[in-house]
Amino acid sequence: MKEHVDTITDLLLGAAYSDKRLEGDEIASISQLLCKMLGASTLPDAQTSRIGAFNPAKFDVKKAAASLAKLSAADKRTVLELIAKVNESDETIDMDEDAYLRKVALGMGMQESEIGDLTIEVLPDDEVDGLLK
Repeated sequence: MKEHVDTITDLLLGAAYSDKRLEGDEIASISQLLCKMLGASTLPDAQTSRIGAFNPAKFDVKKAAASLAKLSAADKRTVLELIAKVNESDETIDMDEDAYLRKVALGMGMQESEIGDLTIEVLPDDEVDGLLK
């Protein structure tokens, strides 16, 4: 996956901006996740520059996700788990972040059934009522 580090960096940044605000430790989380993925103790200059230059308004998430469609199922899952960790780093559950993760998954050619444990499930009112009794 290291050969896709630029695309993954962009997808993680897209996740951070998907709720229209950069909060919490999202950039620090992205840096840590990339370091771990690259096996580096510090973020390479190229990735630091890429983070600083990222423009969420110009980012095409569908194109980026589609470029990873040929990854193995395990690697696609890893990309989504990284996105989920960025989503969690602001300590807020957000529907926009969930929609972004789904968009990436579908763009990589995954099915909804493969990502259920990473996404938010909205229950119908009648099911919620049953849980509250």
